[in-house]
This record gives sequence, C-alpha cells and structure tokens, in this order.
Amino acid sequence: MSTGHYTHDNFGKIVIRTQVGIALALLLCLPLANFWFPSAYSLKAGIHGLSAILAVVVGTYLTHRALPLIKGMHVNLESLRRWLLVATLLNLAGAISGNWIYMRYRGQDGPRDWILERVPAIHNVLMEFKEFVSLFPFPLMLSATALLYYYGLPMQTRRDLCRFVGITILVSWSFLMLGFVVGLVLAKLRFV
Repeated sequence: MSTGHYTHDNFGKIVIRTQVGIALALLLCLPLANFWFPSAYSLKAGIHGLSAILAVVVGTYLTHRALPLIKGMHVNLESLRRWLLVATLLNLAGAISGNWIYMRYRGQDGPRDWILERVPAIHNVLMEFKEFVSLFPFPLMLSATALLYYYGLPMQTRRDLCRFVGITILVSWSFLMLGFVVGLVLAKLRFV
C-alpha cells in the first residue's frame, strides 16, 4: 500500500532542523571537552577534534548531495561547489592538525610508546592503517572541487563527470569515516 508522495510542511522542517542542531551541538561537545583536558596538548587535540568532526559532518551531508549527482538528477552545482570547497578546507585542517598532534603521539612517553608496550598489535595494525586512510579524503575532495570549478555549471550535461564527482565524494566520505572511527578508538586507548 503506497502512502503517496510526502512533502515536509513547515513544522516538519523545523523539527528536522532542530534535531540536526541538537545532534551537532552534542557531537561538538566531544572535541570541546579536549580544551579542558589536563594536558599540555589540549589545544592541539581540541583543534584536531573540531576539524575532524566538522569534516565528518560536512562530508556526510555531501553524500546526500552526491547520490542525485550519480543518478543523473538535476543538482544545484553552484551550492555543491561551495559545500565541496568547505569540505576540502575542513579536510585540509584535519590533516594539518592531525600531523600537529601526531608529533605528540610519537614523542617520548607519548601514546605510541604506551600502546606499543601494552597492545602492540593495535598500533601495528590500527594506527598504521589510520595514518594512510586519513590522508585520502583531502586529495579526493580537492579533485572533486577542482572539477566542479574547472568545468563550471555546464558540467550538469556531462553525466560522466557528474558521476565521477559523486563517486569521489562517496569514496572520500568512506575514508573519512574509517579514519575518524579509528582515531576515536586510539584516543580512547590513550589520550595525548
């Protein structure tokens, strides 16, 4: 039995936007707590956490824009270009701040030494995996953004390019989520 096509009324949109706002605020509490953690590296950890979570949130939003692009549906490319540019910059900020805090991770008596001493397999598999997988989202997002700016709005007629950009966004989001989850696991094992 079909329920027909449902469109959200104004109340429904307000509820959805309120839920998203509350979820985002709660999610941002995770990295914000790092700023008050009793560590000399709390600022670095907080900045990396904020940039990583915002990159995941924007990347997740972009996956909902990528699917219509892959299906060949009409997409507002002007808006998509701006969102992709924001996602690219957030991924760059996450990579830079990740390397910034990585120095502490590998430093003397850092989390790396602690994890290697107690659970070496976690470091040798999980951390090595995270190091590589976390570097992929930025160049992928950059390539999708560059394509959208290079070809401009007439790109909507090029189905091959639209699919490529959509698939690139989805692959980038997959690497982003893998790196994010592994990063959370490592932070849970031993905070910097």
